[in-house]
Amino acid sequence: MASSSDEESDISESEKEEYKEKSYNQLRAGKYKIKNPNATLRCPFCEGKKKQEFQFKDLLQHASGIGTGSYKRRVILKAKHLALAQYLEEDLSNELNIDDSQAKPQELEIAIEQANPDEKFVWPWTVIVANIFKKPQHEPEACDDDVDGNHWLRKFELYKPKEAHVLLSADDPRGYVVLEFGTEWTGFRQMMQLDTDFLASNHGKKDYKSGKMDHDASGLYAWCARAEDYNSEGLVGSYLRENAKLETTSKITRDAREKKSETLVHLVREIGHATKMIGEMETKYTEGEMILKKMLEETDLLHQTRVQEMTRMQKRAREHAGKVIRETEKLQHDINTRRAEQDRWCQQLIEQETSTIHERRKFEEEKKRKMESLMLASEEQEKSRCDFVSLLEKHQLEKKTQTDALLKLEKELDSEHKLKLDIAELQGQLKVLKYMNVVGADHEKNRKKEIKEMEEKLKDLKLDMSVKDDENRALEKKKQLAKTELEDGRQELIKALPTLLKGVRVTNIGVKKLAEISIRPFQKVCKKIYENKKKTSLESAKLHAKWQNEILDSTWHPFRIVEVEGKKKQELINEDDQKLSSLKKDLGEEAYVAVVTALKELNEYRNSNHAVTNLNSSVKSVIPELWNFKTGRRATLGEALNYIINRL
Repeated sequence: MASSSDEESDISESEKEEYKEKSYNQLRAGKYKIKNPNATLRCPFCEGKKKQEFQFKDLLQHASGIGTGSYKRRVILKAKHLALAQYLEEDLSNELNIDDSQAKPQELEIAIEQANPDEKFVWPWTVIVANIFKKPQHEPEACDDDVDGNHWLRKFELYKPKEAHVLLSADDPRGYVVLEFGTEWTGFRQMMQLDTDFLASNHGKKDYKSGKMDHDASGLYAWCARAEDYNSEGLVGSYLRENAKLETTSKITRDAREKKSETLVHLVREIGHATKMIGEMETKYTEGEMILKKMLEETDLLHQTRVQEMTRMQKRAREHAGKVIRETEKLQHDINTRRAEQDRWCQQLIEQETSTIHERRKFEEEKKRKMESLMLASEEQEKSRCDFVSLLEKHQLEKKTQTDALLKLEKELDSEHKLKLDIAELQGQLKVLKYMNVVGADHEKNRKKEIKEMEEKLKDLKLDMSVKDDENRALEKKKQLAKTELEDGRQELIKALPTLLKGVRVTNIGVKKLAEISIRPFQKVCKKIYENKKKTSLESAKLHAKWQNEILDSTWHPFRIVEVEGKKKQELINEDDQKLSSLKKDLGEEAYVAVVTALKELNEYRNSNHAVTNLNSSVKSVIPELWNFKTGRRATLGEALNYIINRL
């Protein structure tokens, strides 16, 4: 079978008739399949349509509608359907024995047009049957059936009349029957056939009006009603004027054609509209089919997910039930074990009931012994506290002694400095005297004596200076030792103070970790970003560790020096620093303030004398330091000791 899409490109309107003829010849040659096995027909040019079971009239209407329709279609498709309509009318109708009234209604009109088109007939088509009560002599009188219209319909059923009306009159005893054949052209043909048959048997209108009737009074006479009958006087004329009208065949044909044309135009419009609606419905059907397919896939996926979830739930339920059963068995075993143990204890209590008094006395003695031990422990604790206080007092006394020694050393240093100045002055005077050119013996003698005295005095001063230097070196060594001891004591106090102040919420003196960033700002930022608490804790810890390492990095110094009149004043945070700007933009003001505060603490510590005396001036971790939280500064060792003694 050839495909309806064998021509890929469309054709122009000028080529339409040529392609129609080509397709018609292919249909006649049997190239296209039209007949279905179930005696229905199909359109070979609409392969994509699902419904391909047409009756003859339906397929003819389909082909004519697409071929002549105004709906936008390809010219090649219209040409093919016009060829199909021509093939159905001219070839397939004869092959299938289709009635002329179905296949070619135009042929009847053509035949009618060949008669006198201006001749007037009674319309609806009517035949007049006369002499219905005039019977032959050997037959009995007319029966009651002669006045029954159905009787005459049966009598003339060969010509298929629609209705029969019997006309009776006392003035005309022979009677008439008016046969109506409707308004269709088939009725006209039946009427003319009846008229021809009666005319051929000499029982027409002329025979009825002639004198032959007097000689042969038997038989019926019939003729088609025309203008003469319509305008006649008497029973028949009156009836025709009341129930029919006069029309020419040309006018009836013209009216039929106009009506048919209007009907055809209406049908073409309806077909075009229906075709458009079908196209839209097919589009909607395709969309609906796709949506339905997607919904079915989603339903299958949901069903599969539900089955998997039900399987998991059943598995968990079985595991939970097994766990509950095992725990129940274990509990039952524990209960039985404890019940047996309880029974054993009850038996033991019964057995030990007689020795209760002895055990009670023994318990009282044990209690008394433990109370004595507790009192001894309390006394030992009080003694330890007193020892700690005395140790603190001794430490303060040593500190005072070392402070006095430091003051004495400073005084000695001042006297040493003064002695050095005196020596320098004497040396200067001696040089002046040596090089002075003094006139006079007496003066020279006195000057030599003065120089000798000054040299002896200078010698004594140098001796004293040497002694002072030894003393200064000893004092300096003692000073350094005292500073080391004080720093060691400070570090020990820093280690012990958290334990001594454990459980105390508010304190004036304590240990503060310098350069340590608060983690709370990072937690707040991460809490806004992440909903999971575990994720929030992990990410905030990472950010905190990152910026803590940045602060302790000695290569990062985000400070700028502010000068006043060319003199150095102080160091301030460089707000234009790239890292700090990024921190403020990404994590907000609160995290920025926490990092800047830690940077300032670390910078102040590095620039102070404490960093030099500490273990390592290049800080690589947070610095624990005694701190006076009340005044917000570094606490002295004396303040910390006094605070601890007062609390104790």
